Amino acid sequence: MPRLTDTLRDQHAQMRTLLDEVRQLGIGKDAGRERLRQARALIVEHLRQEDAELYPALHRNAGTQALAQSYAGEMRQLSGEILAFFDSWQHGGDDLAFARHYGRLLGLLSRRWTREEVRLYPAYEHHCLRYDAA
Repeated sequence: MPRLTDTLRDQHAQMRTLLDEVRQLGIGKDAGRERLRQARALIVEHLRQEDAELYPALHRNAGTQALAQSYAGEMRQLSGEILAFFDSWQHGGDDLAFARHYGRLLGLLSRRWTREEVRLYPAYEHHCLRYDAA
């Protein structure tokens, strides 16, 4: 069974791929909107896994409680903006407006993914992995 953080990192890569395909295909095409729906579903699942597995484990460990609280709180704020992007473009729309909104979203997600992979996931692996395996 893969480690939780390996699964979450893999999901980041899948999200990047799907979002790049949306950009390439365009929001005006059925295929682009289908990739958009797939990316939204993957992000929702990713957030569910973090909420159900990652953050609870980090909260249980005294060394990672503050980090978990900070990241979880930030994600609660960001998730509304992220999901609003997907919901606002699910039926297509103006390509130029989509491109601007897409660029902002991708910047937001890329920064978040980098921070998770550089700081949050290593903290989980270092402090919580042995605790959760027991």
